[in-house]
Amino acid sequence: MLDINNEAKKSLEKTGYNLVYQYPEHFSRLPVISYYNLSEKGAFYADNNESIQEGYVQIDIWSRSPKECYDISIEVNKVLTSDGWTREMSMDVPRGNDKLYHRTMRFQKYFILE
Repeated sequence: MLDINNEAKKSLEKTGYNLVYQYPEHFSRLPVISYYNLSEKGAFYADNNESIQEGYVQIDIWSRSPKECYDISIEVNKVLTSDGWTREMSMDVPRGNDKLYHRTMRFQKYFILE
């Protein structure tokens, strides 16, 4: 079984942006990308052994500018899809009292296990 969070982090590090697991504790160093494992499951079994694992991750982009938020999402999509992830959705999240711009994205990938 692979650590889906670690796989997502390896891909996201290529963007060069600040990364945090799950949710930013502080919003003083924006922009920031947060990520976490939504789900993982066995996708193919042979002789009672898992051969392929399927993983889903949620990526959230936090920024003080809607353009910056969108531009980062383009970079995230480019990097993750080049690493074999498939984007399932992305959307802007309405602004709250914190006045931050927030875009959420979900990606899926199959991993061949050895």
